[in-house]
Amino acid sequence: MDSRRIEPQMDVLAVIPSIGGPDFGSVIDLQYKLQSIERISCVVVSNSHKLTKILNEQSVPFITDERNGGFGRSIGIGASTRDDWRWLLIVNDDISITAEFFSDAIEQYLSQNAEPLEIVYFDEDKPRSVPARLDVFLQVSLLGKIFSKLRKSPDKAGLSYRSFSCVAISRDLYDLCQGFDEELLFTYEDADFVTRASQLGAVQRVAHASGVRHYHSVSSGKHVDTVLPVATYSAARYLDKIGGGTLSTSAIVLMALIVRLLFVPATRAAKWKHVRGIGRSAVSVLRRSSVRPDLPAYDTL
Repeated sequence: MDSRRIEPQMDVLAVIPSIGGPDFGSVIDLQYKLQSIERISCVVVSNSHKLTKILNEQSVPFITDERNGGFGRSIGIGASTRDDWRWLLIVNDDISITAEFFSDAIEQYLSQNAEPLEIVYFDEDKPRSVPARLDVFLQVSLLGKIFSKLRKSPDKAGLSYRSFSCVAISRDLYDLCQGFDEELLFTYEDADFVTRASQLGAVQRVAHASGVRHYHSVSSGKHVDTVLPVATYSAARYLDKIGGGTLSTSAIVLMALIVRLLFVPATRAAKWKHVRGIGRSAVSVLRRSSVRPDLPAYDTL
């Protein structure tokens, strides 16, 4: 009889894309808790030179291409680290879990007889409608912060989704969708994925009592002059995909940027950086067919 220990099948691959989270310790703690769950293998995708150094020192499993290439690229890099996964579990670095409850939720919701094309949300964030042109305008212009309380709940007849802060995607669905659109570098990646998944007949479910807590980290605005152009570029690319024409898309986003200028004095970011970011955003929208802006560089983070 062969007495060698049989390793449990790691059929859930957890990927944590990160530049450091609320702090480096929280990323390491999250990876440790996920890795402690029997069915999960976990890898951090490091988009930050400082995080890479810390993970190396702590011997935490990670992968990096030494770039800060955006959400979709990070998930693709993480997904390529193993071939034997049935579920891809995406976990933001501002998520905290209670391992015991999360393990139970994994067993309950990621069962062998699950639907082949399925998305399972473990963060019970409020459902939201898949963004249309008006939603993009409101977000880019910052008017969405004013009108957020006036917006209605998603129409039951329409397509809705939840935050991809802690979400599992079945292997068949991920492969059929060919992953995330890497042109959507910083925003609308999840909405775009859900739109494409729904066209394939995917099912969405929500896991309850999963032991997940989402801290909703808030940007300081430190890199607004580089991050805003990327977010605006992604918004324009998203509008291009949902239809309406290049000229109308450019007009919508550029008008939103003009409105945004009015809110600069009330924002936390450095005023000159914010104005410069708006100017760069306008350029990124007008040149989006040939030039793609970059997020803050890996070596600077």
